Formats: sequence, C-alpha cells, structure tokens
Amino acid sequence: IRITGGQAEVMPERCIGCGLCVQVCSQKAKAVRDSLPEAEALLQAGGPVALLLAPSFPAEFCEVSWRRFVGMLRAAGFAYVHEVSFGADLVSDRYRHLLDDSVGQRYVATTCPALVQFVQYYHPHLVDSLAPIVSPMVATARVCRRLHGAGVATVFAGPCIAKKLEAEEQGEVAAALTFLELRELLRRRGVRPDDVTDADFDPPHGGIGGLYAISGGLLKAAEVDSDLVGTEGVAADGHHRFVEAIKEFEAGAIPAALLEVLVCQGCVMGPGMSSRAPRFTRQTAVAQYVQDRAATLDAKTWRASVRDFQDMDLSRGFVPDDRRLPGPSAETIQTILARMGKHRPE
Repeated sequence: IRITGGQAEVMPERCIGCGLCVQVCSQKAKAVRDSLPEAEALLQAGGPVALLLAPSFPAEFCEVSWRRFVGMLRAAGFAYVHEVSFGADLVSDRYRHLLDDSVGQRYVATTCPALVQFVQYYHPHLVDSLAPIVSPMVATARVCRRLHGAGVATVFAGPCIAKKLEAEEQGEVAAALTFLELRELLRRRGVRPDDVTDADFDPPHGGIGGLYAISGGLLKAAEVDSDLVGTEGVAADGHHRFVEAIKEFEAGAIPAALLEVLVCQGCVMGPGMSSRAPRFTRQTAVAQYVQDRAATLDAKTWRASVRDFQDMDLSRGFVPDDRRLPGPSAETIQTILARMGKHRPE
C-alpha cells in the first residue's frame, strides 16, 4: 500500500490478495473486486451452473442447518452444489504420495493462493519448493466437469479474496465469490430459509478434507505426522507468522518435509466472511460439521469415489515472478543522511 495524495492506495502489482487491508481499514475504504455480475450472468444464461462450496461454510452460515442452506443454494438456481472438501480429499491423497515418493525433499503446501502469490513475488527462488499440486477448488472443478460434462459452469464460494486471483489465473472456475457476495446473491434472488426445503450436496461427498479450513487441516487429512517430535509436517498461520515461517523455511531452520502455511489464521478467519465470532468458535463449527458428516458417511462409497478419480491430473507448475524492490545503495543512504545534517557515525 502506498500513500498518494494523502490517501492510502493498494498497489495491484504487489498485492497477494490476502485481504488484510479490507479487515483493518476503519473507514471501510478498501473494496473487494465484485464477482457477482459474472455469477448472475451464468445463472441467467440458462445453462447448468455448479456451486463449489468451501469447507469453511459452517463457520459463516450458522443461522440455518446445512441441509437447509444447500436447499437455498439450489433455489438460487444452482443445478449442482458440490463440497470442495471432496476435492481436498483428493488433494490430500496426492500430498501423501508426493511425500512418500520424494524422501529428503522439502515442500511448501500450495492450498493457500495468497501464500503462493507471496512466494512467487517475494521469494521467487523458493518456487521449486512449492508442492506441484492444485488447490481443492481446482480439484473440485475438474471433478465437476468429469461428472457433468465440459459444458457445466463452475462458481466457487468461500472466505478468501485471493481465490479471485487464482480463478483468473487458472481459468478453472468462471467466478470466485466471497461468502459476503454469496449472501448478497441469495438476497437478490429472493431466497429465504423458510421458503425452501432441505437438500443434500451432490456426490461425491467430502470426508476429512473439510478440516482444510482450519490451520493444520491439510496435515491431518493427508496423515502427515505433525506432533512436537515429528519432522514430517509443520503448520503456520496468520499475517505475521506466515512471513516468518517462509523465511525460516528458506534458511533451512524448518526440517519438515511439508510446511503448511495459511496467510489467515485458518480459512475460517478469511476476509470474505461476515461472521464476527471468535476464531475457536468458528473452528469448532467446522470441526463439528466434519464430525457429524463422518458419522453418516458411507466409508466404502467414499473410498470408491476417491479411487474413481485416481487417474485425474491434479498437478500444476509455478513460475517465479520476482517483484522485490531493490534496496538503496550505500551512496544513496549517505546522500539522504547528509541532507538531514547527519555527517558522522554518531
């Protein structure tokens, strides 16, 4: 962010989409790019549109049961409603295989798009350490197209602003909405809880991948050892800690094979949410949902669904995009100090 004409201005070429400025600006002067027009245009076009719902939704839409909420989404015009948590299950399987096949190598998880942008822009020499695996959003979009055909349009909804950048760059989903935008979409289309019936998500249903919304959820879902004495996985989160975690990983101070980094304090604290509940209340809502769903999930059917998509390509590559600013030379510093009347080391 720079100051221009006395006003704070976001520098888009240096922005990673973390949304911190939106959260902290007391004047509410920072606006997120509106993706509602794209989503509404798809719904009005008449073709099948699938909504891909992020695993953090229980922390946002807690005023209704999840079944009623799915019914609301169908009433809004979405032909299909899929849990991104199933895409997370597939991604977890790929991470497990990556670690098993790459003994001795260290990776940074690539589930958080803001973190991916940060590494590409400001630690470009670490790009080769980014795990070459797509995000759960992209995985779910590919599952959706295999199930419903290439003609289905996909719209993602979640708590993350950086997903808009990812959607634009990857081209896998037509629009990425925040939960705030999804609430507005329901309002515009006149969808109210009392006017709809309960419904279920379209299969395949998600499993433990629903924990991705919580810091350390990837490690748990991929069965990566992350206890205090384990060296396989480490999790870090938050706007201050993620920077330090990347620096320590770069310096070799983190020996773990996989570093899971979330720029927010878990996706449940993303800037695209309206919830004002404390962090652990939100985490509990997500964990409780995953637990309740696991109690009724047909494990045999779930495993068969995961096997059905074993051949799906969920790989991706990353390209360095160095946007670091050069530091001032010693001569420049001396000139500035002299202009301030500072001519001696004291």
